[in-house]
Amino acid sequence: MIVEHALNDFYHQHGYGEEGGINKKWDMIKFGSIALPLPNLESRRKNIYLHDISHLVTGYDVSWLGESSVSSWEIATGGWGRLYFPWLLTLWAMAVGVMLYPGQSYRAFQAGLRMKNALISDLTKQEMYQLSLAELRVRLQRTESEFVNRSYYLWASLSLLVWWSPFLIGCMLYSVW
Repeated sequence: MIVEHALNDFYHQHGYGEEGGINKKWDMIKFGSIALPLPNLESRRKNIYLHDISHLVTGYDVSWLGESSVSSWEIATGGWGRLYFPWLLTLWAMAVGVMLYPGQSYRAFQAGLRMKNALISDLTKQEMYQLSLAELRVRLQRTESEFVNRSYYLWASLSLLVWWSPFLIGCMLYSVW
């Protein structure tokens, strides 16, 4: 199956709407029965397919375990370049894995060190869409000379800082008043 069809199936299977819901003004992050609104910013609408391709390449689902795993994998592969909102979301989701699924978060990160993600693949969206999933996985593999040395513990700590910073800032502001 080519990536374009696999991605459309992924969107249909999870009820995300056409092209992953890029036309929605808001999306929702679900915590069990609680859903919080998330602004669907232009950078997210333009690049959500890259994250969703990460799900297809890795096989991680959209549960909290799957999202936190794919986020650990994405950070290890090279992250989001100058796309700041996806970095924030990815670090936040990695923190969920670090806290709730530390072994899986570590394994996903280690797997990501041997690959590139869709953003840094040097493939256009259309080129990726026309490849089979197997072909795309091969194209995203790093050669031995391309392997990167990133510290899981550094990135795990940074993700926890991102997760806890709103609470820490709130506590600091509360103590000042």
